Amino acid sequence: MAAKSRLLRLGIPALVVAILGGWVVWKLFLDVASPDEVSTQAALEQLAEDTARSEDTGGETASVDADEGALAEQDDQDEVVPATDDAEDGGAATTSSTVPFDGVLGRWLIDDEFGDFSFDNASGSFAGFRVEKSLFVGGAQTAVGRSAAVTGSITIGVGELTAAEIVVDTMAMQSDRSQRESAIRRVLQAGAFPTATFVVTQPVVIDTDALDAGQTVAVEVIGDLTIAGVTNTITIPIEATVAETGLGVVVGSTSLVWSDYGVETPTSSAGTVADDGILEFQLVVRRG
Repeated sequence: MAAKSRLLRLGIPALVVAILGGWVVWKLFLDVASPDEVSTQAALEQLAEDTARSEDTGGETASVDADEGALAEQDDQDEVVPATDDAEDGGAATTSSTVPFDGVLGRWLIDDEFGDFSFDNASGSFAGFRVEKSLFVGGAQTAVGRSAAVTGSITIGVGELTAAEIVVDTMAMQSDRSQRESAIRRVLQAGAFPTATFVVTQPVVIDTDALDAGQTVAVEVIGDLTIAGVTNTITIPIEATVAETGLGVVVGSTSLVWSDYGVETPTSSAGTVADDGILEFQLVVRRG
């Protein structure tokens, strides 16, 4: 009986530790709801919500004439419109709305204050990454990091996008857990290289008439992406729309290999991180 009692005394604390340890592993590594990938549809819906909220609260965009229904009226049934004469070269576009404003030609500034960004709600302008994690317990998982500290500009001429620059503050990266944010900054070498940039290096043909008409135009832009001080030339597919408010939305994503930028993916006792990932951004822009 004494031996049995001793075993029980030893076994109960061990069981408690095991339960608590499992709970910690779950909270730190498994209990994660990754935000959805960027999309024009979601960006326009969020833009409509943010504009309406700003009007209700008397925010800086209260003077803008928002029509939430028109902003959200982007779906899979919309007409497909080529961005160039050759759809394979220039992509495609979808829309059904009309934009009453002075036109798209000129310089557009990335608005880093509009909306109410958080890791979960994808409001306003942000840029970041998605990467798959292979966990030793619980299988695969998508890790996401996003920064709302995005600045830069896009310039549109007659029938072409002539220039663009996106600057992302990597020190401002957010994730679903604060402990992951410090790891992200360390992996991206944010202390030494606090910004990542993408600069368009070649003008690209774009259907400015379609943009003027409120249509979502898809093109591929070529430029220099710099992460952790390393620069590579890449191609990024983007979609651009100008809503009835006169605010524009640009979304884009592309795959990348971390080692191409000198970034070493971390490995821990919890699992491994894939050596490739997805770069993505959602930009709210206004005429500069």
